[in-house]
Amino acid sequence: MSTDNPFTRLPAEAAPFTVTSTSVADGAPWAPAQLSGMFGIPGGRDLSPHLAWSGAPEGTRSYAVTIHDPDAPTGSGFWHWAVADIPAGVTELPEGAGDCTGSGLPEGAFQLPNDARAARFIGAAPPAGHGRHRYLVVVHALDVESIGVPVDGTPAQLGFTMSTHTLGRATLTATARTPGEGEEIDPVEVVERVEVSRLVPASAEAVFAVLTDPQGHVDIDASGMLLDAEGGPVERPGDRFVVHMDREALGDFPLGKYDVEVVITKLVPNEEIAWTVEGRIRPHVRHVYGYRLEPAESGTLVTSYYDWSGLAEEWKRRLTFPVVPESALKATLGILERTVRRRAAA
Repeated sequence: MSTDNPFTRLPAEAAPFTVTSTSVADGAPWAPAQLSGMFGIPGGRDLSPHLAWSGAPEGTRSYAVTIHDPDAPTGSGFWHWAVADIPAGVTELPEGAGDCTGSGLPEGAFQLPNDARAARFIGAAPPAGHGRHRYLVVVHALDVESIGVPVDGTPAQLGFTMSTHTLGRATLTATARTPGEGEEIDPVEVVERVEVSRLVPASAEAVFAVLTDPQGHVDIDASGMLLDAEGGPVERPGDRFVVHMDREALGDFPLGKYDVEVVITKLVPNEEIAWTVEGRIRPHVRHVYGYRLEPAESGTLVTSYYDWSGLAEEWKRRLTFPVVPESALKATLGILERTVRRRAAA
């Protein structure tokens, strides 16, 4: 994998702004949804990633989105997705927006044919044994409402035309690797952490008040397992509270109803909170749940994460991780937004 960034060679300076995704964290491997089943990757679904951006420069009149693999063995990389003429009032694309019909794209936006000559998103499919590839996911803020590239143009043509109209650029990088025969995945590529993000239209203080309240954990639970909680608001690492659980809500293990203690492992007011859970089974699992809060233009960017990298080998043999899927984290963020809104109105 090269460290070259092709955007550093462009003549015009572009102001940085922020892009985030619930589909992938910056620097992390793509999920199977963003790999290419069309190109034979097992489990690949060719779904374009969710993208949300903020802080674009003043004067932005439209956006373009591109996803490019500079490490593809072609001499020119491989363009996976190119979308032009996204209206300036749009700051988010849902996962799967880049299907063959562009069903999730806003009115006026269009997809150019990628390097597979398909006007849609094509997922990652690095050649077996070729090493880890980077996928540069870029939102371009432009000073024109329409970039003037034909619908059958190429992503390279779009890039060339944008070079004199780019006010800002927001970038995140995903990765993927297909192991060759007899080759094992590098341990650094084994995903042992899931992160999803959502922009919540509320202050960090209001969000943090829910996350430090034991009853707030019950209110935002998307699994149906949390019945009730006992204890006061947490204030520092080491604080604990009790949660009454009902495992039958998941129907996976016949544990019935039981209690666990939530142990706060990290607490930075209005910025981050994390905890682990101690129950009746020994040794404790020691997976970590947490939230990071970042001020954003219209609220707070809330990132929910689940990390099982610190597990003992005994637990890795006993359970399949993650025990909490990415979909549950996404659902919890939606419930969190609703809970913060309801508490503000109370």
